[in-house]
Amino acid sequence: MNKHLPTNKDWVLITGGSHGIGRALTLECSRRGLAVVVVALPDRHLENVRQELRSTPGAIFETIGLDLTAATSIGEVVSTLEERRVPLKYLINNAGFGRGGLIEHTPWAEYLTMMQLNNQVMVGLTLALLPLLKQQRGGIMNMSSMEATLPLPYKTVYTGTKAFVYNYSLALRQELRYYDVGVTVLCPGPVITNEDGLKRVEAMGNLAKVLVTMPEDIAPGAVAGFLKNKDVIRPGLLVRAILGFAYVVPRGVKMRILERLFSKYREAPQPEEADVRTEQNVPVG
Repeated sequence: MNKHLPTNKDWVLITGGSHGIGRALTLECSRRGLAVVVVALPDRHLENVRQELRSTPGAIFETIGLDLTAATSIGEVVSTLEERRVPLKYLINNAGFGRGGLIEHTPWAEYLTMMQLNNQVMVGLTLALLPLLKQQRGGIMNMSSMEATLPLPYKTVYTGTKAFVYNYSLALRQELRYYDVGVTVLCPGPVITNEDGLKRVEAMGNLAKVLVTMPEDIAPGAVAGFLKNKDVIRPGLLVRAILGFAYVVPRGVKMRILERLFSKYREAPQPEEADVRTEQNVPVG
C-alpha cells in the first residue's frame, strides 16, 4: 500500500472539484478532516486548488487531471484509484455546466456534451465506484438545482438534466439503503461561478440578485447535510420558500409566470460558441 495515503481517513472524490461550487466543496471537506481526491480538467484551476490544499494544515489530497467527457475517463479514474489504493468512502458528482437563452441559440453539439457531463458521466462514475462505496458503507452526493422541480423556459435542456439528477438521486437512495450507502441531492439556487453566470444574473435583474449566492456560502451546509445523510439539501430560506410556493400554484399559471420572469433571455444576443472543456468544473444553479 502507498505509504503516503493513510487508510484511517475517510476519502471523498469530487468531480469538477477545482472551480466554483466544486472548489468550495473540496476545501470544506478538507477542513472537516476528509481526505479528498479532486477530479478536474488539468488546467490552472486544478493547480490553484492544489496550492490551496497544500497550504491547508493537515490536508490530505490527491488530484486526477482529465477531461470527464473523454470516452476513457471513467476507466482512468477507477484505475488511478486502484493504483493509488484509495479507500474511497464518499463520491460527490459535482461536474457540470449549463446555458441560458433561446433553445436554438445553443448548438446541438453543446447540448450533447451538457447531457453527457451532467447525466451520463454521473451515472457511469457512480456505477464504476459503487463496489468501493458499498465496501466502505459511504455516500453519494449529486449536484442538481432548484430548477430541477422548477422548469425554466429559456434554460430548457439544463433544467431537464437537473430534473434527471434529482429523480435519479431519490430513486437510487432507496435502492442503496439496503447496502448502507446514502444518496443526497443538492439543489442550490442561482450561484455565481463564472462570467457567464454573472451575465445571467445581470440579465434577470433584481429577482436573481436577491436569490444569488456564492459557492462559499453553500459548501458548509451542503457538506454537513451530506455527512448526516440528508436526502435533499436546498440551501437558503428564500429558495425553499419559492419552491414551496411554486408547488401549490397551478402548473399553467406557474409556467406563464416563469416565462414572463425569464423572458429577458429572448432579447439576449446569440452567445458565441463556447469551449465546453473549460466549463466542466462550473456547475450553475
